[in-house]
Amino acid sequence: MKEWLANIFRHPDEQLFPVVWPTEQKAIYSWLVQWPQDEVLPEEAQTLPDESALAEDENRLCWAPGAQDGAFGHHVIRGDGKEKAAQVTQAIVNVLRRSSRKNMRALYQLLSEESPLDYIDDLLSGLSQSGAIDARRLRALTLFLATRAPDRQVVKCAMALLAFFPYQQSINILRTLGGHDEFTLYAVVAMRAILPPDEYQQEWLELAKRLTGWGRIQLIERLPEEPDESLRQWLLRAGYANDVMVEYTAWHCAEHGRLHEALKGEVDAELLTGAAEILRGMINGQPGPCIDEYAFAALACERYLALVNPATTADLQHYQVVNEIARLADEESFATEAERQKLKALCATIQARPEWAGLIEAGLDEEDVAIFEHALRLCREQGGDPWPAVYQRYRTQPENWLWYQMMQTDNPAYIAQVVELAEHELDLIAIASGPKKSLGLGPQYRQHDALDAVLQDLKRFPGLGWELIRTGLQSPVTRNRYMAINALEAWPAALLPVETVALLEQARSLEPEEEVAERLAQQLERLVEHSAPLTDAGL
Repeated sequence: MKEWLANIFRHPDEQLFPVVWPTEQKAIYSWLVQWPQDEVLPEEAQTLPDESALAEDENRLCWAPGAQDGAFGHHVIRGDGKEKAAQVTQAIVNVLRRSSRKNMRALYQLLSEESPLDYIDDLLSGLSQSGAIDARRLRALTLFLATRAPDRQVVKCAMALLAFFPYQQSINILRTLGGHDEFTLYAVVAMRAILPPDEYQQEWLELAKRLTGWGRIQLIERLPEEPDESLRQWLLRAGYANDVMVEYTAWHCAEHGRLHEALKGEVDAELLTGAAEILRGMINGQPGPCIDEYAFAALACERYLALVNPATTADLQHYQVVNEIARLADEESFATEAERQKLKALCATIQARPEWAGLIEAGLDEEDVAIFEHALRLCREQGGDPWPAVYQRYRTQPENWLWYQMMQTDNPAYIAQVVELAEHELDLIAIASGPKKSLGLGPQYRQHDALDAVLQDLKRFPGLGWELIRTGLQSPVTRNRYMAINALEAWPAALLPVETVALLEQARSLEPEEEVAERLAQQLERLVEHSAPLTDAGL
């Protein structure tokens, strides 16, 4: 009776609910609230307290913060969440009526099983229409889960429920949690429901400046309805940029930032760079909206081209975008005939400028990766051969991604050099530790990734790289074995060393993946059917 009377007058966040998770687990809110609320979270803060439990299996697909909800929201048809919503609603009602450990454990288990993305709309609708909900108790439960729970899916659901409670306390919690990409989607949706438009824009911009990954994408897709001039300028100069793909944000920034209008006035280097990135993103289109969906696309392209001058904007990015606009102008569906002809003429004039050749050559020697990649792409587009520059770059600055780039050639002499380099640089004995069902995720598989990049293209050069193929067949990483078999299939049987049959038999006997084992058996059959003797030495 005393507890019942106390609860009547207890402040919402003072009402008690049992803790049904191990007490040593740290609350996600407590983890994030310790960092400055007006800065990008440091690298240390990005790893949430529940990550260690999620990462026990090395073959678990490791999503970047916010990526799972972001990818599923964009690319996966969402299921019917009505049944799950009904289960969660009933579990919440049970806890609010009697906050026993049994009821709380049942609710917590339901919430922690999966992302609330599929069922959250049905849950909010059901709770708002339920006559069995005590709003004060629901607020207390929501605050308890949002600030005390150590599991991300539980916290996400609680953040969504905060939309029912338009208090500064709710905003403070959403601001803290929303500064991490994993939770931004739920923060921005709840804030939009709680705040008037002017306050929402202020909170939105402060949050957007703190995020660079999926969180920024979620924010850009939920822009304030009427962004002011300062927000429009930020979209065009910085907001479009993210660590995932600019294609997700380009159209939104062009549309709401009024790109075509901004390019009419005074344009500095920062704005011109932003325009280039946004136009490129819209031209690429998917996974975001395509440039055809921007009503002023032709005008924006024309005004952008009028500003590109290699003598004053010595940035290879602009040359690349000019090339892409030129290709776009060949598409009859893009704009009117007159508009397309004007764009073609502008592009041709810019492309003919002699300064670009020197900039491309200089870019191949640049330490800046972005400039080097632009130069690499443009050199290939113009029929040049950047392979010597790529090879030299690896010799002076070894980086894993350059293995793939070194294999992008049709010259067997170049590939022979890459094979020799791989045999010298990679620890082939350590890689060939035996087949497993491994996805090869994590920094400990960097050498396996490098081998993969080489094996992927070896199928175009039968007769080269036997030691690498043999290593790949014995790698614990499944994709290494796949790529090794792909390369092996391209070899004429007469070129294979005598050890091949024994190697394939052993590999098949140890192979844990049924499909890989079947492909190994097919190769054995091919060699048995071949009448010519195998060679005595590997290549």
